[in-house]
Amino acid sequence: MITIRSSTQADVPQQKELWKKCFGDASAYIDVFYQKFCTPEQVLVVDEDGEINSMAAMLPSTLALSDGTEIPVGYVYALATNPYVQGKGHARQLLAFGDQYLKENGMKAMVLVPASPSLHRFFEAIGMQECFATRKVEVLTSNLTGDTGGGTMTPISPKEYNEIRESYLKGTFHMTYTDHMVQFQQIGSHLFGGDLFKLEFGDTVGCASIEYVQQRRLLVKEMILPQEKMLPAVEVISKELDAIRYHIRTPAFWEGINGSYVQPFGMITWYDQELKTKYHNQEGYLGLAFD
Repeated sequence: MITIRSSTQADVPQQKELWKKCFGDASAYIDVFYQKFCTPEQVLVVDEDGEINSMAAMLPSTLALSDGTEIPVGYVYALATNPYVQGKGHARQLLAFGDQYLKENGMKAMVLVPASPSLHRFFEAIGMQECFATRKVEVLTSNLTGDTGGGTMTPISPKEYNEIRESYLKGTFHMTYTDHMVQFQQIGSHLFGGDLFKLEFGDTVGCASIEYVQQRRLLVKEMILPQEKMLPAVEVISKELDAIRYHIRTPAFWEGINGSYVQPFGMITWYDQELKTKYHNQEGYLGLAFD
């Protein structure tokens, strides 16, 4: 018998096992998520005769609209289905249940980031819309000049990171994060050899969330900085964190480093028809997706 429900503490070991099987994340990272950032009740599961075959965390989040209004939304994280039951519609059923769960908890929308580009079509088929994009570019070490423009980079707290981030994004259509959620990103970055950083070029101050994705490949998951300082910032980063390739992500609605391109990133299901109509063709920014 299949039951879709909120999970309990007793389900957590099975969830951790499923998470690791689907995403391959380190146990320490998964443990921190459950210990500090999510209650069992916030995770919905597909229970088939006592076996957890699918799961998704429904994290309460806030979406800032371009008019300054902030609305509560549910951010879907760690959506996973056991490979041996894929194709049975578990994820589709789980998200339909999640829609009702979020509506009952006063959320105005469901937001998620597909785990791979190929999954965007799947989520479109169940009624989600493209809504959030990111600007990406890859910079090779061989193309760097060593000119940092006098910039510096120092680790910062989640609170300071958030203050810098919001100072740039205020008045735009974007996801906001509590200091607690940014702390989760910082812990994840620490596990992969990175951190949250402040980038300074005289009076110009920005921020970046950085971690290694492979031994000598570095991912700047989010760089918040004026366009003219972005490439010098990569030079600064290269002095502190050695890599062969630097993968940079910046907000799509700003001009980025030369050669950058915009790529779909996150999707949404609106529960408020007025908001759906107003923001149907507007491109928002997530940035930190804890991916």
